[in-house]
Amino acid sequence: MNEESVVPDTIAEDSLLLQIRALGHLPSPSSTALRLYALIQSDDVDLHKMAEVIKGDVALTVRLIRLANRPGGTPGRPVASIEEGLMRLGLKTVAGLAVGMSVIDDAVASSAPDACAYLALCRHSLAAAVLAEWMCDRPEVPVSAADLFTCALLARIGQLALLRFYPEPYPVLIRLQQKTHELLDAERQQLGIDHQVITLALLQEWGFPDPLTEAIRISEAEPELRVGNDRGHVMAQILSFAWEAAPALISRRADEIVRHLERGLALLGQRVLEEELSGMVETIIRYWLEWDSHQQGHDGSAHIALGVGDTEQVTAQLLLVGVPAVVRQSWESTFAERGYGVLSVDSWEAVTAQMTNESVEFLILWKDESHIFGEPEKRLFESWVGEGRRAIVVLVPELNAPFSHEFLEIGADIVLPCTVSATLLGAQLARLEDKLGVAKNLEEERSAHRKLLSELVLTTRKLHLQTLTDPLTGLANRRMAEAFLKRHWSMVERRNISLGCLIIDLDDFKRINDKFGHDAGDAALRAFAAILKENVRQEDLAVRLGGDEFLVVCPLAQVPHLEYLRKRLIEVAHRLKLETGPLSCSIGFAESDRNTMKSPSELLKQADEHLMRLKRSRSGKE
Repeated sequence: MNEESVVPDTIAEDSLLLQIRALGHLPSPSSTALRLYALIQSDDVDLHKMAEVIKGDVALTVRLIRLANRPGGTPGRPVASIEEGLMRLGLKTVAGLAVGMSVIDDAVASSAPDACAYLALCRHSLAAAVLAEWMCDRPEVPVSAADLFTCALLARIGQLALLRFYPEPYPVLIRLQQKTHELLDAERQQLGIDHQVITLALLQEWGFPDPLTEAIRISEAEPELRVGNDRGHVMAQILSFAWEAAPALISRRADEIVRHLERGLALLGQRVLEEELSGMVETIIRYWLEWDSHQQGHDGSAHIALGVGDTEQVTAQLLLVGVPAVVRQSWESTFAERGYGVLSVDSWEAVTAQMTNESVEFLILWKDESHIFGEPEKRLFESWVGEGRRAIVVLVPELNAPFSHEFLEIGADIVLPCTVSATLLGAQLARLEDKLGVAKNLEEERSAHRKLLSELVLTTRKLHLQTLTDPLTGLANRRMAEAFLKRHWSMVERRNISLGCLIIDLDDFKRINDKFGHDAGDAALRAFAAILKENVRQEDLAVRLGGDEFLVVCPLAQVPHLEYLRKRLIEVAHRLKLETGPLSCSIGFAESDRNTMKSPSELLKQADEHLMRLKRSRSGKE
């Protein structure tokens, strides 16, 4: 290969990432989470600065206290303040928790074409986080439980992006591919990018620690590549176990959880008694129920738990915040006649969960003199205003109260006196429905545009993939091989990671074409390509270079593996039953050596020289 003709290895992926980002389909953490991450990377970070930022996010405050008091965690009296929680968990751990949970919150709150698949993936991530954290709480495991909780939450954020960007094919792709490494391969083949590329790009952008990012990457590799006793491989094994066991935890199938636990603990070299396992399962399920913010629908789909009865007949929901019970009761019949359902919360801690409910269209805030509208409440209020798909009504003691104008300035649709009648309030809501109708129509138009653009991008990607694929065999072509080699050669130089390759020639192929015809020759090439697809690893790249010449590039492979694969391919090819007879092939291989090789072309040259020596030896010329 001419090294000068190598195409940039990440141009296609970077281009697609830019398109996904431009459409707003990449998950993103909250501004609070990013501020915390920026703080822990500064020289003057301290506990009090972190606490001040956290106090502005009610949901994060609740989660921090819950995690600090988790079952099996650090013993001692229950944590009751943010500062205590920070001391118990650590500043970096809390910053990671903030990023992970805010990404999930953002995913749940955003609209997606396949909402069931989207919410199910969020729930799966949360269940995996609970399992990973519990596994690390065991004293024999030298890994931070809170670090693994965050890693499990973020390990599949790339899938959230693909669910939104490819709303038609991707949910089906997820259902068809049960193993993660197989899903990654299918994503690359059909979409031109895999979810891990997106995940790792986002984590790097957010400043996620490299060791944790590497553990996430390894956790999605084939099982044999996850084996190891160093911290990164232990973390990867736990993450893989947690992801596989999460569905059993979500459905609370105790017998399946037991089987997963036995296998997960065995991977870590641990054995427990059967009676101990039963107690572990009860603890895990109880802990999961504390975290789970979803419930299973009657159709098996996941949706946000509202804490109310069946609301299928309700056209829209009113969320009343701080409205006195006696007033609420007098309004309910009027609202019911107009087709509204009524949700009510007294505390700000409960507001965020309710506002993730898509059917909440009206927020009615009762503001009396005793209710202090502080900075956290103001930020929540402004975030709802910014969504544009809800109307906000504020009820105040007097219209001329000083804070009435403040609410209008920060985006309230209307300010009314607390003495307003249910009839008048209903009339005002009817007027606001027109505003929401316009917003919905605009969003539908945007959604249709995004879908059309996604389909166009997918078509473009498929056409691009055709330029990287050999049309006869479906294997990668020379152009893709050059990009793949360049990408992995940089890892050889930076990390001294091994890279192997095999050069393959089919023996007497000219004879097959001359004696049986080119159709038979093409059939033989396709048959050998199928052998390559079935026998190389998921992370390997099988290539048709042209004619009867093939290449296999094997990241992380060393000579023993290359020798095994060489013998395997020769043996399986010889067993082929074709009209042309069994296939015979010659295979040379080489392993990278960064001390003697300066480029991937030198690796290929060494493999080609090995192939020539084998051929000469077999023909008696050497």
